[in-house]
Amino acid sequence: MKLVGSLLLTLTLFLSSALTLSNLSPGCANLQPPDSPTPGGESAPLTISVPSAGGLRTYLLSIPHNPSRSPSPLILAFHGKDQTAAQFESQTQLTDPAFRLRKSIVAFPQGINEQWLGDPTSPPRSERDDIAFAQALSRELGEKWCVDLTRVYLVGFSNGGGLTHLLACDPEVSKQVAAAAIVSGAFYKDHSLKGYEPLFGTCHKKDAPLPILEMHGSADPVIHYDGKSTPDGETYPLKKWLKDWRKRNGCAGAQWEQKRDIHDRSVQKTEWRCGMGKEGAKVVVVHYFIRGFGHGWPSTGSQDDDGQRYGPVWWNGTSDIVGFLAGKRLGDEDGVGEWEERARDEL
Repeated sequence: MKLVGSLLLTLTLFLSSALTLSNLSPGCANLQPPDSPTPGGESAPLTISVPSAGGLRTYLLSIPHNPSRSPSPLILAFHGKDQTAAQFESQTQLTDPAFRLRKSIVAFPQGINEQWLGDPTSPPRSERDDIAFAQALSRELGEKWCVDLTRVYLVGFSNGGGLTHLLACDPEVSKQVAAAAIVSGAFYKDHSLKGYEPLFGTCHKKDAPLPILEMHGSADPVIHYDGKSTPDGETYPLKKWLKDWRKRNGCAGAQWEQKRDIHDRSVQKTEWRCGMGKEGAKVVVVHYFIRGFGHGWPSTGSQDDDGQRYGPVWWNGTSDIVGFLAGKRLGDEDGVGEWEERARDEL
């Protein structure tokens, strides 16, 4: 009986180890990480060839100190229209030690002509597939670096927020993403895309919930909150967009809604939780309604687009976004309290 018990224990430990290893990217087997960029240093400009996405594409990459010692969360951060990846890194401060998700690898892809799929002036996916670019980049980073495959996150602003939505709705990408965060998201109705294939009108995400957060200014002059009279075309009203994501994440029936004012009452934060009973429900959709704010990234510092973002503000959106992402893991079955406790540990 002792022998049988010992064998069962060995088998249990083996299966547990195999399960843990299955969450690690191939890059975790690299004894010596790539030569660039410098761990903990400035972001390095790198390239990747993706024929279906326009050929040679560029991105900035920032890696943490000692990247080979343990698996890292991965953040793909997509800039807005008419921005560069470098400007977006400076704007978000996602690589600033004061805000950075602990041990995170952060990539800032660069859109061709400073735009992404989903903008009314961008080529259709059949001509330039930015979703394929994001997939190829995520795969390459996982092959080179040690990535925790349960902690891959998407962040996007404006047109980059629109691409983040499209990635979250992609049947393959959504299987690999633990959570997404969007600021001033541009979600255009199909008729605004000049006859291109339907994009934001369809969603084929995985069946499991994909936690998603969106921040939007009530006075956004570029992507209007109500979706009407947007300069480049009509977009989905935020209330409609949020309702659709609640449904996608399983909140069509029983759900819990919590509203509260935060940041000196300048923001109304709404959380929708799905599950059996309020205590066991999980936060799957979060929205920040920023009173009087325009089109931009909320932060306490001055930025080049202060004229249209009506900023600065008295808080940093990056802190809230990183806090939201921190506790989310792919396939997580924990309740809300455990998620929040884990988030505190990861920051």
